[in-house]
Amino acid sequence: KGTRVFVRCDIDVPLEDGKILTTFRLDNILPTLKYITEKGGIPIIAGHISKPGGEYRKELSTKQLRPYFDENLGEGNYELLENLRFDPREEKNDESFAEELSKKAEIYVNESFATCHREHASIVGMPAFLPSYAGLRLQLEIETLDKLNTPEKPFMVLIGGAKLESKMPVIEKFLMTADFVMLSGLLSFNWSTEVPQNLVLANDYKEEHKDISPQTVDKYIEMLSGAKTVLWAGPVGVYEEDEFIVGTRKIAEAIVQKTQEGSIYSVIGGGDSIAAMTKLGLIDRFSFTSTGGSAMLNYLANGILPGIEALN
Repeated sequence: KGTRVFVRCDIDVPLEDGKILTTFRLDNILPTLKYITEKGGIPIIAGHISKPGGEYRKELSTKQLRPYFDENLGEGNYELLENLRFDPREEKNDESFAEELSKKAEIYVNESFATCHREHASIVGMPAFLPSYAGLRLQLEIETLDKLNTPEKPFMVLIGGAKLESKMPVIEKFLMTADFVMLSGLLSFNWSTEVPQNLVLANDYKEEHKDISPQTVDKYIEMLSGAKTVLWAGPVGVYEEDEFIVGTRKIAEAIVQKTQEGSIYSVIGGGDSIAAMTKLGLIDRFSFTSTGGSAMLNYLANGILPGIEALN
C-alpha cells in the first residue's frame, strides 16, 4: 500500500482537438493500472504521444488523456507525467534522464509493448535503477506472438504499409516459415529482387498504389480462406481515404468471418491496423489484436526486443 509504481504505458493514441479518437491502446493498459490501484499502490503513468522531436507541443500533451484516466481509475488515484518525448534525452537513452525518472517510484513496470523495439531511456534505461517487471498486457503480447513460432498450417502472412526496407527482415523470416507471404501494392511495386515461390505480389493496384485492385483483393481473399493461421500487419491501402480502404475492408471482413466460424486463428497488429479496424468497426473481431506494429514484426523476426531484454 502506498507503493509508487512507474508504469511505462502505451498511450500513443490519435487525438483531434483534444479528443481521443481510438482508445484501444489505453483500454489494454487498464488491467495493470487497476491492479496497482486496487492493491493500494499509486501508478505513475508515463509514455509518449507521436513524435514531437524533443520539443513541447501543446497538441501532443498527455493532459488531454486525463479525462479518460479520471473516468477509469478515479480522480486522484494516479499520477500522469507529461509526454516523455518532449525531453530530447528520452530518445537518446540518456542515463541521467532514466535515473531522474526512476527517482519518482519504487518499482518499474513496462506496459508498452509497441515501444519495446526502441532503445529509449524509459524503455531500456530505467530497469537498471529499479526492480522491474512486465505488465499484464506485455506478457499477453509475448505469450500470444510466441504461438506463431509453431502456427497451425497453412500459415499465411499479409504485410501492408509503405516502407519495404524496414519490413525486409521480417518478410525474409516469414518466407522461411509461412506457406505464403502477401504484400500490399506499394511494397509489391518496390520489390526489385527475385520473387520467391511463396511470395505473392500485388499485380495491379489503384492510382499511385494507394490500394490494391479488385482482382488482387479477390486473389488474396481466396488464398487466405484456405489458411488455418493468419498474421496481418498493416492495411493494404491508404485507409484514411474512404476511396482506398476498400481492399482493407473486404479482406478484413473475409478474415473476420472465418475467425468467427472458428476456422482461422487471426492475429493483426500495428497503429494503422488498429485505426483502420476501428474505423471499420472490426477491431474486436480478430482472435488477437496486437498493440504493436513494428514491435510485433521485430519480435516475430528476432524473438527478442530491447525492452524485453532490459527486463530480463
